[in-house]
Amino acid sequence: MRAKTRELIFQGALKAFAEKGFNETTMEQIAEICGVAKGTLYYNFKTKEDLYIFVMESGVQNFTALIQDYMDVVSPDDFRQRIIRLIEAHLDFFQNEQDFCRLLLSRGWGTQERHHTIRHVLQKYFVLLEQELQAAKNNQKLHSGIDVAVTASSLFGMIGFTAMRAIIHEEALDNSSLRYSLQNLVLHMLGIYEEE
Repeated sequence: MRAKTRELIFQGALKAFAEKGFNETTMEQIAEICGVAKGTLYYNFKTKEDLYIFVMESGVQNFTALIQDYMDVVSPDDFRQRIIRLIEAHLDFFQNEQDFCRLLLSRGWGTQERHHTIRHVLQKYFVLLEQELQAAKNNQKLHSGIDVAVTASSLFGMIGFTAMRAIIHEEALDNSSLRYSLQNLVLHMLGIYEEE
């Protein structure tokens, strides 16, 4: 699939799924929103489920790439600053990709099969978070009793649902008070306090 067509389909399908939900969206509606022929859509994606998986995988790939970019500018030894950058990456991504945020956090879960799909798609995201937390734990920057999988899930929930609430209430995610509060909650949750 050509890159331009791929991007058109991604954006159109994302918009449709985020606004209407998976069950209420038809391939015909998606083709119309994308501005592509229905045949083109079916040629590239045999089912709506295939298209949904493509949208989720593409969105999470963009998300994890941004997180990595934000964290790569900070030394691996500076865990506190890496966590701050992690939070900033989440909030900046969700501010700029509100349809994906809605789809990921509210409209996308649906059936048991879709739960499995989303868990599978988010696996790379959680691996990234868990590796970061495990490295900090190995370097004694996190308490040895912390379970990295539980902590990664908690981070996702805390940051993600804070972002979702702001989006629902049409509040900007670049709000300094929101960022300061969330940053302090996450740092304290991880046992990282202001450096002396």
